[in-house]
Amino acid sequence: MASYRFHAGRLAIFDRDDAWFATIKTRQETVELKLTSTAPDAAILEAEQLYADARAVTNSKPYCWQCIHWQPVTSDCGLGFPEGRRSGGRFANQCSAFWAD
Repeated sequence: MASYRFHAGRLAIFDRDDAWFATIKTRQETVELKLTSTAPDAAILEAEQLYADARAVTNSKPYCWQCIHWQPVTSDCGLGFPEGRRSGGRFANQCSAFWAD
């Protein structure tokens, strides 16, 4: 049984019964998720994305670049809100369109 730990133990990836699982620890809870990946490298990438999502959702001070509407190439809000452009994205917690990636 292979297992991997990342982010000071807040993300653990392991295989059990020919399936990969990720355990993600946040300040509020610990969640165990079954991953869709079958290969170890794909499971690590999938778990890292889930961990990043969990951090963005549970963060009390999100930034615009954590939103799905953020366009990284142009560093601009995809909905055209000017707050993200001139503030460094620190007003995302007040944005009604903020949706974590």
